[in-house]
Amino acid sequence: MKNLPIILNVILFLLVGHLYYLNSKNSTGAETKAIAPPPSSTGGVRIAYVNGDTLDAKYEWLKQQKDAIEQRMISAQKSLANKEEALMKDAATLQEKFQGGNMTQADAEKADMALRQRAQKLEEEKDRLSKSLGEDQKKAFNDLYANVETNLKTLSSQIGYDYILSYSRGGQILLANDSLDITKEVLELLNAKTPKK
Repeated sequence: MKNLPIILNVILFLLVGHLYYLNSKNSTGAETKAIAPPPSSTGGVRIAYVNGDTLDAKYEWLKQQKDAIEQRMISAQKSLANKEEALMKDAATLQEKFQGGNMTQADAEKADMALRQRAQKLEEEKDRLSKSLGEDQKKAFNDLYANVETNLKTLSSQIGYDYILSYSRGGQILLANDSLDITKEVLELLNAKTPKK
């Protein structure tokens, strides 16, 4: 998730080309808060930005996705650590038995082969889990793209900008005028669409 600000730059830049401002009502019939651009004396393109770092930290849907992946990662690491510990313990026990003369050379070789096979299977499991977690992260990025796109299209009647960029400190945009920052408003709209757990 380290590349989130860059991904948000791409997502938000591509998503909101030529959205029109309309005054709309939410499902309860109450006026919804519109994110209207400031009046332009030149009548040019209306541009705003969303702070990608803030979106990463405060977008509830994204936090839920990251928490789910993190929990899965913690669970996988714990499971692998327990299996590694059991394997090491069994290897130490085998060595003690062999050095204590409680095991024949043939039995020791057979037990050693079984331990090596377990170690190989454990390595394969680590690789599978690593690949699976990588796929989960890729899916989370794809879901983020789809989720933000869907929500911003749904909210298009409330957003009156031609382009909404993603800004993050140290990103491709070096300076952004605070008057163009609509992060708070976009977060409110996106979080309002996020189902509560």
